Order: sequence, then C-alpha cells, then structure tokens
Amino acid sequence: MWKRPPASAKSFDSTLITIVLVVIVAILLRFFVADAAIVRGKSMLPHYRNGEVVFIFKAAYGIRLPSGRYIVRWGRPVRGEVVAALRPGTNEIVIKRIGEIREQQPMPVYFLIGDNGIESIDSRDFGLVTFDAFVGKVIPQR
Repeated sequence: MWKRPPASAKSFDSTLITIVLVVIVAILLRFFVADAAIVRGKSMLPHYRNGEVVFIFKAAYGIRLPSGRYIVRWGRPVRGEVVAALRPGTNEIVIKRIGEIREQQPMPVYFLIGDNGIESIDSRDFGLVTFDAFVGKVIPQR
C-alpha cells in the first residue's frame, strides 16, 4: 500500500525544484542576456574609469552562443555606441566605442576606438572587427 509522504518532504522537494530553476534561469541570463564587466586601464577615459563596473547587455544585437556565433540577429551596433567586443587574436573582452562602420561583402566590419586615443589599444592596433566579435552593448552609454 502506498503512503503519502509527510508534508515536510513535499516542502523540501518544491524548495529544491525552485532553487534549481532559479540557478538555471540565472545561468541562461548570464550567458545570453546580461553580464557585468570591470573596466581595465585608461583607454576609455574620461567616460569610463579604471575599476568601474559596467553592465553588458548581451542581447542588444541578438542571441550569441558561448562559441561566439550569433544564431539570431535583431540589431546592429551604430557609430558612437560603446560596446564590449572580443579583441581579435585573443579572448580578451575590450570596451570600446564604434568609430566607423565599413560596409564590406557580405557583412560590415567595425573600427573600434578608445575615448583616450593616446593610451588606447584599439582597431589602430588590432584591426577591424566583425559582428560576431561583439559580446554586447555597454550600459550606461556615455
């Protein structure tokens, strides 16, 4: 004969399910929607300071897989926006402003610049970046 579990076991099960769901949602949000980053260096002075925490809106332009490819795109960065992007040749995330968009076939390429041109390592050093290099849009925009 089947016995009904005590009320405390049901409560434990529902709490565990809730915790697991919250963790899964948090992981999905971090990988696909939003993240935070710490500004390193002086390249974005005076608008962003070394050690400042910024919000990266990863879903600003579409849904990007952790591998780096966008599977769905619904927007493009525009000139003047501050973005988080992967520096070509490395997996380092850099925060830069879009200085220029060059139309090339089949997709545009982007010239990224630091606000502090004298101390910035940017597209003048590492070259143009493609759309798939963008991790997201930096919030707040300054």
